[in-house]
Amino acid sequence: MVENVDRLSVRVPEANALVKLANRRSLGYSLQGFSLLEILVAFTLLAMAMGVLMQIFSRGVNGATLADRYAKATMFAESKLASVGVEDALKESAAAGKFDDDFSWALAIRPYQDPFPREPSVVDFEKLMPTQLYEVELKVSFTADDRRERVVKLSTLRLGPKT
Repeated sequence: MVENVDRLSVRVPEANALVKLANRRSLGYSLQGFSLLEILVAFTLLAMAMGVLMQIFSRGVNGATLADRYAKATMFAESKLASVGVEDALKESAAAGKFDDDFSWALAIRPYQDPFPREPSVVDFEKLMPTQLYEVELKVSFTADDRRERVVKLSTLRLGPKT
């Protein structure tokens, strides 16, 4: 009789497994894996998504590099503008040069012309003053990674001696 008990205990788990298998099939579960076509479609979608993400990342890096170069060009321009009238006398002139291999500059100094002319009846104090207002314009140019020339243009007004 002991042998019959052991046989029943072995058969009960097998019966439970068959019931579970029948329940899965009735609920629509498949015991097969993915088909080759499904795997190929999944890899294709993954590859396309990775391509788009790489382009987005690349544009972000290029944008950051370009912003860094614009910041450097602006720093060079501010530095050069600060030296105008300090290192050399302020007079009407034009000059050009290079900061380094990547950045070049062009400076133009000219007398300031008032965009709103005065009426003839108003006293012209500018003729009485020993100084003159100059417009200082500086352009710093560089070539970006896309081979296009980029320009930072800064201008200011400076007070200098009359010429």
